[in-house]
Amino acid sequence: MTKDPVNPPHLSNPLITQRPRTVIAKWISRFSDAGKGLVFATKDQENMRVHFAFALVACGIAFWLDFELWRWCVLILCIALVISAELMNSAIERLVKTVHPDHDAGIADTLHMAAASVLVAAIGSVAIGALLFVPPFLEKIR
Repeated sequence: MTKDPVNPPHLSNPLITQRPRTVIAKWISRFSDAGKGLVFATKDQENMRVHFAFALVACGIAFWLDFELWRWCVLILCIALVISAELMNSAIERLVKTVHPDHDAGIADTLHMAAASVLVAAIGSVAIGALLFVPPFLEKIR
């Protein structure tokens, strides 16, 4: 194997050869795009606003109940799960309706499955929420 003095192997990785500023700028751009998607979904999707409202109420009650750290972690995971499922469902729905605006039974089934993922995440989160909230609530009212 011959050595290439112009392009040594340790410089073949594009992340290494780029200036750190460029890499950081790319990451900032990616986070900015994701933030724009979250803002758009919140403005465009009523269900997203409902999920955020419930999340705020849940966090307020958790604060009032003085949740332990592990309860906060589980609550935040549940909130993230439901919001992520709603974002994916909304993205799939928007893409499908843009690419194929006409009604199609197969596409309708796909959209129903995507919506079902949000339902499953929400039902699971409500069940976990009951396990998280009921014991400290009962303790608080005693």
